[in-house]
Amino acid sequence: MKKISAMVVGCGDRATVYATEGCKNLKNMKITACVDPDISKLEMMKREFGVPADNCFASVEEAAARGKICDCVINGTMDRLHVSTTLPLLELGYDVLLEKPVCNNEKDLLALRDAAEKNGCRLFICHVLRYSPFYRKIKEVILSGEIGNIVHINTYEHVGVFLTSVSFVRGKWSKQSECGSSLLLAKCCHDIDLICWLNNDTTPDTVYSDGGRNFLIPENAPEGSGTRCLVDCPAKIREKCIFDAKPMYLDNCLLPWYPWQCTGRDYREITDEEKESSLKTYNPHGLCAYKCGGDIADHQTVSVRFKNGSYATHSVTLSSFRDGRDIFIAGTEGEIDGRLDDGKITVRHYDRKTSWYNSRVIDVNEDEETAGQHYGGDRGLVKDFVNTVAGGRTSISATTINDSVNGHILVFRADESMKKGVPVKFDKSGD
Repeated sequence: MKKISAMVVGCGDRATVYATEGCKNLKNMKITACVDPDISKLEMMKREFGVPADNCFASVEEAAARGKICDCVINGTMDRLHVSTTLPLLELGYDVLLEKPVCNNEKDLLALRDAAEKNGCRLFICHVLRYSPFYRKIKEVILSGEIGNIVHINTYEHVGVFLTSVSFVRGKWSKQSECGSSLLLAKCCHDIDLICWLNNDTTPDTVYSDGGRNFLIPENAPEGSGTRCLVDCPAKIREKCIFDAKPMYLDNCLLPWYPWQCTGRDYREITDEEKESSLKTYNPHGLCAYKCGGDIADHQTVSVRFKNGSYATHSVTLSSFRDGRDIFIAGTEGEIDGRLDDGKITVRHYDRKTSWYNSRVIDVNEDEETAGQHYGGDRGLVKDFVNTVAGGRTSISATTINDSVNGHILVFRADESMKKGVPVKFDKSGD
């Protein structure tokens, strides 16, 4: 298959991960244009992917003025920019791989869906977990009929301390008023999408949600703590605080491309002295985690009733010591149980001979497609998107906009329910 040419819009971590999967791992994509207001990002795209200088643009408007210059687009902009950066490209006929979440409201969601349909464009949403062998295998077991009809799906996401801090406490997604997304939309739209995808023989009917920001608040800060870890917080307090900036960012920085973005430089080029200085002064990651002023929820639970009488529940908790995702699916003829991080799925059936149960374990760790980020999901997504752009058939994991609408609307309804404190009907207003 000839290589598909792509333009990257928003040249941050996620978009460049997808570009790397397509160009350097799958070798079925070539990045021929890029868009980013940050000149250093454009320079990186020229250096890493060989993008010609005359195809490096500061804005989508500038790029769109050139017409359609490649086969497709990878849009990895921040949540609040998805609509304004995607609609002009759909109007030009571009197929688009759009980072999740699509947007933060139903009106814009349906507008993007309708624009893709009107212009005959393929619009894929980056729900990468559908493509991991773990969840794909669960979907295959359900489709086989082995566990009968779904009765209940229960999922739980534990967000680790580091990711909690770098993203939802001190990072880009700490304030819904700024990033435009709630915790459920920014972090758990994956999980709500999985629930709708695994149970897509039916549609949601009613949702109830509860949660809020109750733990990472100033009232829970250690007595005597300061406002910046490395400036005015006593050592005796810091040595017991799991959010202490020094071990988290200077000694054991698990995701080094995040906490140094505010410097405007490549994290690999910043000295330890410069990193420490930034944490002491302007870097938000140096602030006390309890006093950052964030407003995003730090825990939430969602309960869904589907139109066929089945149910689903999802819970998320920030600052878990062991992060990861769990899933349990009860069916009329069997059940599925597993943990994404372990890569093992247990399928159980009632045993009439013993009045107990029998089980079998599926180990997806043996699947070579688990390579790469999101347990193989990133690579699987890019592979399916490129194959579809080239005219091939989509897989059972396909995250087309039409199949992603229910999950997003369910998130909107759940957040509405949490705010109002009452169950909310799912009904889509735009159809």
